[in-house]
Amino acid sequence: MTMQNGYPGFSSNWWTNILREDEPAQYYGSPTGISFGQGSPRRRRYFSNAYEDIFKDYLGATGSAMYAGQEPMSFMQFLETDPWTKRYSSLPQQARGATGMAANPRTRFLYNF
Repeated sequence: MTMQNGYPGFSSNWWTNILREDEPAQYYGSPTGISFGQGSPRRRRYFSNAYEDIFKDYLGATGSAMYAGQEPMSFMQFLETDPWTKRYSSLPQQARGATGMAANPRTRFLYNF
């Protein structure tokens, strides 16, 4: 059942237009990003906080393509290249929150027996 649109200036495919035009909606609604974020709580936290860095990477890729005389890709196409895995794997272990301390805790005191 579809509802009739009572406002002629208001498009019935409003949500589709939002997803197409709004970069944060594209980012947080990206199937590739959502599947990346479901890997672990650390990845989910990284995904939720990395929007600005990923968008800056997109702008850099767009500028490089324009300087090379190529057609720049859309933000959705850029997100399909899975920029999270590359950035996340290049982070040092400490920044990812993965340390060996859980399996091998430091001893505070060494006792002489």
